[in-house]
Order: sequence, then structure tokens, then C-alpha cells
Amino acid sequence: MKFQLATEAQSSKTGILVLPIFENDPSTGSTSSLQVDSGQKSEIVNDYLKENPKFGKKYETELLYSTSEKILLIGVGKREKFNFEICQNFAGLAVKSLLNKTTEMILFLPDVSFKKVEAAVLGIEIASFNTVEKYKSEKQEIKLENIQIVVEKTQNDYMDELKKAQIVAESINLARTLGDMPSNEMTPAYFLKEARKIALQNKLKLTVINEKKAQKLGMGAFVGVAKGSDEPSYILSLEYLGNIKSKEKLALVGKGLTFDSGGISIKPSSNMHEMKYDMSGAAIVLGVVQAVAKLGLKTNVVGVMAVTENMPSGKALKPGDIVKTYSGKTVEVLNTDAEGRLVLFDALTFAQKDLKSTKIIDLATLTGAMVISLGDFMSGIFGNNPEFILKLIKTGREVGEKFWEMPLDEEYEEMLKSDIADLGNIGRGGSIPGAAGSITAAKFLEQAIEVNKTWIHLDIAGTAWDLSSKAYRSKGATGVGIKTLIELISET
Repeated sequence: MKFQLATEAQSSKTGILVLPIFENDPSTGSTSSLQVDSGQKSEIVNDYLKENPKFGKKYETELLYSTSEKILLIGVGKREKFNFEICQNFAGLAVKSLLNKTTEMILFLPDVSFKKVEAAVLGIEIASFNTVEKYKSEKQEIKLENIQIVVEKTQNDYMDELKKAQIVAESINLARTLGDMPSNEMTPAYFLKEARKIALQNKLKLTVINEKKAQKLGMGAFVGVAKGSDEPSYILSLEYLGNIKSKEKLALVGKGLTFDSGGISIKPSSNMHEMKYDMSGAAIVLGVVQAVAKLGLKTNVVGVMAVTENMPSGKALKPGDIVKTYSGKTVEVLNTDAEGRLVLFDALTFAQKDLKSTKIIDLATLTGAMVISLGDFMSGIFGNNPEFILKLIKTGREVGEKFWEMPLDEEYEEMLKSDIADLGNIGRGGSIPGAAGSITAAKFLEQAIEVNKTWIHLDIAGTAWDLSSKAYRSKGATGVGIKTLIELISET
């Protein structure tokens, strides 16, 4: 999309005006509130709102016509609740509504204090990018090319927001593209190819550990999962050093199961096709590192991605097998479908032992229990540092992403005990099968964290992809967490 910032709408014969309408707000249709020039435009809007005083609920729309132009009204809810998320979705809804109707859109933004241009541009870039139609022979016609964004200050006041939003959106759409690809194309080798491309474009250090090297290093948990697949598997790291004087280094660790059949503990077939999304954590890490590099942030970040398949074969892990992790701890494999925590265990150890990270955040579509707990509205957050957890939650709220803190009390560790190894890879809930599944999974990962290392685990099983289209975004992979992590890293 081509963007233009302006303090008033530039004359356009074909462009459609888009106005945000607040719910139950007497001033919402006024010329000053909407920044609409005087004359017919203001009259059309005011007349409609007088006849429809209840208009303004979130994401309802109405297209008004006059002899010379069209005006799209979009409800944005209560004025006092208007935030980054609603602004982003308002702009995204506008784009989705007009993609095949016009070549130009003139978007009016309310006079609010948060980063509204960044929010709007993100919404526009995300809504106009549809990866799930890639494989269809007939695709939606797209006419929209030019976007005017009308704000109350001069263009220069918002250029930084505009540029940042385009970089962040590019990384979100990268993660969405990789996530939506079918697993016969999105193999570990393809993922490595994408990582190499990003490393080359951004002058990043790429480290590749193949299965043979992982075996030699002693990454028994990762190799145990990988050996069930005929596809070559990798642990990758992409390192960005933006502040060589600092000893601080944040590691982002992503689960990259390009397909998860469950292995010998095979999943039911009904929704197994969705397991192409089990590499979302790794795709998000790749997107974040790309954005951090393009933004030139003064910080040190390394992305670690454990990329493999989980398949049933004659070489695959079996229930009852014992693997030795890179940390030296042994794990009894009680369920081969709890493979994500196995590959992450070795990846987390690699991030600390070899890459000398001081803080760690891992992202994984780890447990179905997380979906049952929080649905698809929030991601679960676990960790060992309350201050860091609260900071991430607060940062997420500021950019429209929601995280809910889950417990990690010591009692849950008892559920991971094994009679013949240091750990079992699933929790034993006694008389309650699957009890506290997301908590015991996080507790398992915690065993890989060194003493005094700050760590957060994000379980994005419910938020990494949408099964249905939203008014402001197509269905499929979401790139959840990218906005939050980039904002968090920017503030450190």
C-alpha cells in the first residue's frame, strides 16, 4: 500500500472517505470531531446519525452515498475505550470493506494520544495481506492501492510511527505466510532457507545445528523427536548485536514443528490438518529478529528456532523411551505427542549454555489445555520473574495483545516425577487425566532454566491462528506476540 499523511483530506474523485463513529457520543458526527471539511460531507454524516442515534457499536458499518462521493462509517465503540487495538481493527475493517471497491481510501483518525498512525498502518497492512488465498485458482480482486491518513498534526509528527508500523507489519505478515503454508512445502529445510535469506539481508549471524551435530552435542530430546521424520531437522540461531558494550542478551526461543502428527501417540484425524501451525512459535521468533534488525534497535537479541516434524515411523520415539537432554537431565517419554517441550528443552539449554543469553522468552503452540483455559482471545504467560511478566503483559495491552498469567507453584513439579528418569514429559494428574496440562508443560520447561536466569514462557496454542475470518483480518496464522515483543525490546 502507498501511504500519504495529511491534516485534511486531499481532493479525490474516486477515493472513499472512512470515518470512525463513537457510540452514544453527541459530538461524534460534528465537523470538528471528525476533521471533515465543511459542506455536504458533514451534512450527510450528521443527517444519518440523527436518524440512527444508536450507530457506533464496535465494527458496524454503513456506506453513505452522495452525488459526488461515498463515505464509509465504522463504529468504534465507546470513546473512553478507544485504544490501539480498536484503532488497528477499525483501519483493518475499512481496508477489508473496500479492497475491491476503490483504488483510494481516505481514513480519518480521531484526536487521541496513543500511537494511532502506527495502529492504523498495522491494521491496513495486515488486513490487505491474505495468505490463505494463495493456493486458490480464483483470487479476490484488489483495487485499493493508495491510502490517505488524515490526522490533526503535520506529516512529520507521524513519520516514525508510519515507518515502524510498516516494518512490524512486514514481520507479522512473514510469520503469517510461513504459518499458512502447507507442511509439504513448509519443511524444516524451507524454514532454514527463509532464515538464511533474512540473515543475509540483515547481516545477522546464522548458526545451523543439524541432527548429526545435535546428536554429537548431546541434544537427545531434540534428536529423539527429529529421528521419526525423513525430513532433515535443525536448531537454528539468528544473532543481532545492536549494543556490543552491553552484556545483556535476550533469547527468543520458538517451537518449530512444521507438522505434528503426534508421533506414535498419534492425534485424532479430525483436526490434524491444523498441525501445520505447530511451527508458529519459530515463525514469530524469525519475524521479531527481522524487525529488530530493520529497526536498528540498540540491544542484543538472539532468536533460537527448533525446527522439525513429529512423525510416526520405525525410527520414531516410543512411549516409555528415555532421552538425555542437552542439559544432562533425563526424560521418560510418556506421550510422544508432548514433543514440543522436548525440542524446546534442548533449544532453551542451547540459548543459555552456548549463546550466553541473560533473559529468555519462549513461544510455543504447546498445549490444547491452554485453548480450553483461555480460548483464542488471550495467550498464557508463565515465568519466574513477576516484574518481567507484568511488564510484558502491560506492553501487550498497549499494542492490543492480551496475556494472562498462569501459576507455576512448586506443587505442580510433583506431577512431572518419573520412577526411572529425572522427569516425565507429561504431568500425572492422579484421578484427573490431563489435569493442569498447560501448567505442567511450562513447569517441565522451567527445569531447563539455569538458576538466576529470567525466563518467560508464552503458550500461544489458542492465539497463533484463527479458524474463521475476522472483520478486520483473514483467517489463518496471526503472528501473535510480534507487536508486543518488538515494543518490549524497544523499551529495554
